[in-house]
Amino acid sequence: MIFCKNLTKTFGAQTLFKNADFQLNSGEKVGIVGRNGYGKSTLFHMILKKDAPDEGEISYPDNYHIGSMDQHIQFSKKNIVDEVTQVLTGDQIHDTWKAEKLLSGLGFSNSDFTKSPNAFSGGFQTRIKLAQLLLSEPDLLLLDEPTNYLDIVSIRWLEFFLKQWKGELLCISHDQTFLENITNFTAIIHRQKFKKVKGPPAKCYDQIKKEEQIHEKTRLNDKKGRAKQEKFIREFRSGARSAGLVQSRIKMLEKKEKLHALPVIAPIKFHFPECDFTGARMLEAHNLSFGYQSNQDLLKKVSLEILPGEKIGIIGANGKGKTTLLSVLSGNLPARTGTLKLHSNAHFGYFGQSNIERLDKTRNIIEEISAHDDVGEQTARSVAGSLLFSGDLAYKKIEILSGGEKARVNLGKILVHSTNFLLLDEPTNHLDYESVNVLINALKKYAGSVIFVSHNEHFLRSVAEKLVVFDDDQVYVFQGNYETFLSKKGYASENQDNNIFQPTEAKKIKPIHREKQKELQRLLRPLQRKLDKLEKEITTIESNQKSNKDNFAIAMGQGNRIKMETLGIEYQKLQAEVDTKWEKWTKIGEMIEEINMQF
Repeated sequence: MIFCKNLTKTFGAQTLFKNADFQLNSGEKVGIVGRNGYGKSTLFHMILKKDAPDEGEISYPDNYHIGSMDQHIQFSKKNIVDEVTQVLTGDQIHDTWKAEKLLSGLGFSNSDFTKSPNAFSGGFQTRIKLAQLLLSEPDLLLLDEPTNYLDIVSIRWLEFFLKQWKGELLCISHDQTFLENITNFTAIIHRQKFKKVKGPPAKCYDQIKKEEQIHEKTRLNDKKGRAKQEKFIREFRSGARSAGLVQSRIKMLEKKEKLHALPVIAPIKFHFPECDFTGARMLEAHNLSFGYQSNQDLLKKVSLEILPGEKIGIIGANGKGKTTLLSVLSGNLPARTGTLKLHSNAHFGYFGQSNIERLDKTRNIIEEISAHDDVGEQTARSVAGSLLFSGDLAYKKIEILSGGEKARVNLGKILVHSTNFLLLDEPTNHLDYESVNVLINALKKYAGSVIFVSHNEHFLRSVAEKLVVFDDDQVYVFQGNYETFLSKKGYASENQDNNIFQPTEAKKIKPIHREKQKELQRLLRPLQRKLDKLEKEITTIESNQKSNKDNFAIAMGQGNRIKMETLGIEYQKLQAEVDTKWEKWTKIGEMIEEINMQF
């Protein structure tokens, strides 16, 4: 439970929050949305007390455990299982299998469990810390763009996990489908305030749009009404007989609040200039193979054809070759074997993740967008303005830009040229929710061919008409959209048991002889009854704890310190009681496991 009152926060000339209020109640899972730079991450820093508001306060109950990802990743254990399980205490230390389940869901194989955390790439190191965070089971999870370093299979697994999460959740994400699947509320940072709505992000944006339309209509009606009153006052001010009526209307206008037009928030725009294409096929690839090591191919005999106007999504787990395929198709990497034929009339634009790092840090935005000889400054300024770099902002140096701003500059380098074929590697990374939807609409209108890598399911559902699938050590073309793929084919890993917290198969009871089965049931039955009884008692206590939290929130809102102290003591007693019952539950569980092993 979090209570934010009258928050004001500024950075230089920019005001992020102004007398803003926000409240997270018990059991709520809230998606945080808003444009990049509007203060989403700053809110998290203030909740974690890594930053402080200029005015206002943020409060939450004592002993309220908040879990978040640390930006500075450091490891202290020799293997990833030990690294993740170091957050376990007491009887929990026997729950190593939970850590293994979490790591498996996040894309690690069993052979990875004994490897050093330092042996993995930055993205997988982030996953190790995410597994550790999830295993710690805090009261509140703060997740800031958790899908950035996950592939689509791991994202879907994380959704499954968070759906079952019983604590509170605040999640910043640009992935609409992800937020729809894991949250029950949306809070948008808009015009320096928080707007919280029950439901998905789309509902929140629609509500704000309607409210602002109503505000503008009301303002115009009030303006007309005020003009009529002012005209009456001017015309009858000099008349003695109407003096009282004139004064009455003057007082009425003085008391009536004058509505002002809301400041215009410039929309981001993506428009891909097109050139004509004449030909039956944009690209043909047959039996392409490629490997960074001569004795090991990452791509094996991949065949694909791209027709004019086709929109193709490339999906699958990380490390399987999706980005490599895009680089081979673009000509940035040479295929080891096979043939690749790009039509002579094809004019393509390539957006690669590595291209962001290749931006010249010494240039400003205009200079970088107009780096090619055939791009004039006026064209570059126009494109920069459409990407929210208007006025002096267009002269910001590349070296001081955020990841999202660099991604926009990288897209801008494509938007200044006419193309008929786009190759896009994770184009939604670093783009906020609103920008992703604008990009989707631009690609739908684009008449050329598009092939892209993405882990954003909303983006895939909206754009892809056909898929190249990397799954189960195979690469194949699926003739259908993403929704059809999920219903007819699906990911191989999801066809397996996906229960989050169930022991591995080795811990389950093996088939035994019928007589021994009867003896086993005779021994287990009374223990199972005790387990069932304890589970019901624990459920009752946890229900009482929830009521206690709700009452604590009310008392905190009222500023009733005595009530808060009483409820705090009561909560601690309930926690001690539930801990005792969990200890009994664990011991009985161990007895059951020992009996199972004997049989």
